[in-house]
Amino acid sequence: MQLDRPVRTKEQVIRDFRTSEILDAARRVIAEIGFAEASMERIAQEAGISKGTIYLYFEGKDALLVEALKYGFGLLIDRTRSAARRARGPHAKLCAVVQAWLEHSEDQRAFFESLEGWPQLGTNGGSLLRDHLQPHTEAYLHFLVGLIERGIRMGAFRKVDSRRAARALLELTRGAITERLRQAEPTSTAAEVAAIVDMFVNGIGAGERT
Repeated sequence: MQLDRPVRTKEQVIRDFRTSEILDAARRVIAEIGFAEASMERIAQEAGISKGTIYLYFEGKDALLVEALKYGFGLLIDRTRSAARRARGPHAKLCAVVQAWLEHSEDQRAFFESLEGWPQLGTNGGSLLRDHLQPHTEAYLHFLVGLIERGIRMGAFRKVDSRRAARALLELTRGAITERLRQAEPTSTAAEVAAIVDMFVNGIGAGERT
């Protein structure tokens, strides 16, 4: 039985569309000139609306940045879920998820590089944004847990604490992305995916010695 989806009003559709337009514009402007120089007026110009209109949707630039990052996280989750659905088999799904995340980070490279000089805006450590992004991180972890548990049931992975494993994969991938953003010429995406998944699945042990 298919559940009925809530009916959205015309006003809700328009508001969601306008919000997405503003967030996309904000990400483009921040990527181009950095967060410090990204004024609300410049973002409004990029979105093709008046500055006053932005304030109907967002209280200020900090609130807009938080929503822009949450919006980007949502795009990442959608992208990795789609990649996992297309892949066949537990190992292939892990590779597809990691590849989708790496590709997303490359597509958004300029945006994240523009935040490098603002540690308080980062998504790790004691960041001001960490609490705002925590629900999205939990949603992503839940998604990874599901992939790992299906792999365990199929016998592709040994029985482990699936949440700890999901956290390890998340941190492995996030660490690789941070390193790649600092490299002028990072290794190929395919090579990076293979290295991350191999490290996650096989670890660094040399195997049993006879």
